[in-house]
Amino acid sequence: MSLANDLPETNHGNMHPNMLELTRFEDGQFENNVASDSRTTIDFQEPNSGESRSRIAPDSARSESASAFGQATFFLLAMGTMLAAARYAMPVIVEEIRYSWHRGELRAQYEASGDGLKNISLVALSDAYQMVTDHVGPSVVHIDVRRAGGEENSDVAKFLSAHGNELAIPLEDQGSGVVVDDEGYVLTNRHVIADGSSVTVSLSDGRRVPARVVGTDALTDIAVLKVEANGLMPIQWGDSDKCNVGTPVWAVGSPFGLDRTVTFGILSGKHRLVKASNRYQDFMQSDVAVNPGNSGGPLVNAQGQLVGINTAIVGDTYRGVSFSIPSNIVKEVYKRLKETGRFDRGWMGIALSEVPDEMLSGENHRLRGALVTSLAGSQTPAAAAGIQAGDIIASVDKQLISDMGHLMRLVGDMPAGTKIQVDVRREAQLITLPVVVGAHPNSIGG
Repeated sequence: MSLANDLPETNHGNMHPNMLELTRFEDGQFENNVASDSRTTIDFQEPNSGESRSRIAPDSARSESASAFGQATFFLLAMGTMLAAARYAMPVIVEEIRYSWHRGELRAQYEASGDGLKNISLVALSDAYQMVTDHVGPSVVHIDVRRAGGEENSDVAKFLSAHGNELAIPLEDQGSGVVVDDEGYVLTNRHVIADGSSVTVSLSDGRRVPARVVGTDALTDIAVLKVEANGLMPIQWGDSDKCNVGTPVWAVGSPFGLDRTVTFGILSGKHRLVKASNRYQDFMQSDVAVNPGNSGGPLVNAQGQLVGINTAIVGDTYRGVSFSIPSNIVKEVYKRLKETGRFDRGWMGIALSEVPDEMLSGENHRLRGALVTSLAGSQTPAAAAGIQAGDIIASVDKQLISDMGHLMRLVGDMPAGTKIQVDVRREAQLITLPVVVGAHPNSIGG
């Protein structure tokens, strides 16, 4: 093999063959080394000399092996230390991350609300309140009632006394109402027009027209009137179920005869069963100022929609707690009274009481059911279905019963002849019984 292309010509004459071999080894082209035992010996001669000497190279393989072992040991020790630290530090880190995230959310809400409050104009807020009033005002009416027996009418006094001292519904010759149909139908409270010999409605445009009583429902204290007038502006129905606690609400009425007075507050609670009220009433509670004369007037939301009929207060005058009938209940009663003039309530013929704690079967004390204490007779709907005294009614048509008032309202709103499935708990067993709802023997019509 010619080396003319590998080395400069000037070195050809002086380069010893072994020197060429060593040079090629260093250039990495090929090796002529011979391994022997644990050492490798390379023989060469000095230039122009016949003597040779041996040179011992470092044991690179052993050195690399020792280095790799040291690195692996260090890596394992480092990993072990990190895992041990992570075992104790990770929960703390995770908890800190969680709290940091929560604090971040709170700060974001804080800053966003602060920016929002800066952009709120009290003038705009005042304008919004006025727009609600302007939208609702034309639908609100003032009602004057003339009773033949005056304020000492015994029937009205007996009706009001049934509510006891806790729930005072003032005896008055005036009240409030709201137009719900452009055909002239007006909603108010039954106790406002009870036993009235004549009823006069004052419209928002100043007209005074006589009103006819279409029908009443004593159990919900709802009355429907009819006036003959054109150009009426009815209120829009709202959904009381979507009206949550904290929602701003307005009450419009005629407290103490002060026509179309507007008060503002928030919804404070729902599904209130006030002491001494009958079990068919399901009140919404608010802190809106309601006084004698507000009864029958509308409770509206920020869209000016009807979400309740103002009905009662605690005490003789406003004490910060007011009650109204939810619009969804009012709407159902209104439809039936408008069609038939009466509200025939469903009836099962059973006496009920609350379920005591020791008889509860589940952990949810808000779904207690209703305890059957007795049956009204052997021919009642409940007796015909096989319901017995001591049974706990747990659900009706798969709707869980919260308490006895809930069951009474649920069945009472059903027309006679409605077929339902009633689940009762009897001696730790759940039994499903088909029941045909009957007509209440004391249904009250117009």
